[in-house]
Amino acid sequence: MLAVVGLTLTACTSSSAGSGNSDQNSVSPELAAAVDGAVENALALSGSTEAVIGVWQNDDAAYVRGYGEGVSAKTTFRGAQTTQPVVCALLLDLVGSGQLELDREVAKDLPRQPGIAGVTYGQLCDQTSGLADYNRGLTDRFTNVPARSWPEQELIANGLARSPLAWPGKNVNLSDTNALLLDRAIRLNSRQDTAELLTRRVFDPAGMGATSYPENFAETEIPSGSMTPTAYPVAGGTPLCEAGVTEITELSPSMVRGAGASLTTVTDIKDFYSKYLSGGFGGEKASKEVTEFLPAENPERDENGEPTSEPDTEGRQIGFAVEKIGPLMGRAGVMTGSITAAYSDPTTGLSVVVALNNSSAGPSFAQALAFQLAALTGAELPWSAEDQGALLTERAVCQTEG
Repeated sequence: MLAVVGLTLTACTSSSAGSGNSDQNSVSPELAAAVDGAVENALALSGSTEAVIGVWQNDDAAYVRGYGEGVSAKTTFRGAQTTQPVVCALLLDLVGSGQLELDREVAKDLPRQPGIAGVTYGQLCDQTSGLADYNRGLTDRFTNVPARSWPEQELIANGLARSPLAWPGKNVNLSDTNALLLDRAIRLNSRQDTAELLTRRVFDPAGMGATSYPENFAETEIPSGSMTPTAYPVAGGTPLCEAGVTEITELSPSMVRGAGASLTTVTDIKDFYSKYLSGGFGGEKASKEVTEFLPAENPERDENGEPTSEPDTEGRQIGFAVEKIGPLMGRAGVMTGSITAAYSDPTTGLSVVVALNNSSAGPSFAQALAFQLAALTGAELPWSAEDQGALLTERAVCQTEG
């Protein structure tokens, strides 16, 4: 049984919280041991050989480290959906400076793009655009042919082929197409490169000194200093366990365009969410969007689009590029070769970020690990460490009985 241990400062620490992208250990030995045990278990269950994790509370105590040979807090990885909110932070900054408006129709900046009539910039972030996720039907190829370059128009077209979803402008649906289209629209509206915009208007203000966005999506070389990406080959969405884990030597970042391709660290992600969730982008008027959420379970609606059932205000909620589960806000993500999760409670300051180097277990596995680590701190949450540990066991990949 995993013990729940409060996140408390120790008299003698190896480093202090807030020390940038370096290993930190300013928590009790009991908590550090509990986190280590949970991560080692998750590594085995997911078929991963490397991981990086960070646990923070109010910047008074932190445990940040890597697992695996040569892996540390400085080790980088692609953020996938975990870093997608940075493009919405960019949107808020542009809105705050008067360069864009949330209710501006995207088609005004992408006039040759069919299938987006009526979609606004704001809807791309609050997930009410009605655009379907472009990943459907492509995930096997993302895994089995990881070096394949994916033009953004091809991915957009795959999402639009199944759009619009029911009740655009009202129903919420998390969709990678939203971030991808937003990236393209901002780039063409501003006539500036996305990498430059993100660095100047998001990464630098958030103190994300180790984070970068690809300037060349044709580059497939694994960046120096990053986790070693691995995965099981798949068929029909099912890992081919008998084939064994494959180490990926070339990986195209183009499969997660729209800020998901950001190369980052656990501490940089934590610093981003701290600023984003506290209203740090776009000024008071724009940043209030971040605190507004809708139930993830869309209601039944009448012919006028009015709900015919009560909304689920206690369950999972969807907001401005993030989800809210209990008091924690953030995202979980997957890209061939890694899974990630980052969640924060802006009220208490609790933050947890995790990354593992085998993508086969999927984003829900990374989320369960993040929630387990959050519970180990003793925070008041609607789940226990044991609950999340059981979910990790259920979501394990390629495990043999015995």
